[in-house]
Amino acid sequence: MSTNKKHVIIVGGGPAGLIAAAQLKDSDCTVTIIDQKPTVGRKFLVAGEGGFNVTHSEPVLDFI
Repeated sequence: MSTNKKHVIIVGGGPAGLIAAAQLKDSDCTVTIIDQKPTVGRKFLVAGEGGFNVTHSEPVLDFI
């Protein structure tokens, strides 16, 4: 019996891409996130008291 394991590619490591990957983590497929930046989720930093704020510590041109 052959198995056809699915491979899902998510383009973009922002909030939506990370949620999509989290939803697929327990599935029987391989998930790859592709993002232009070297790390995912760069627009968000954990703020004091565990809240989330949009970061202002990255160079402005990185967001354009």
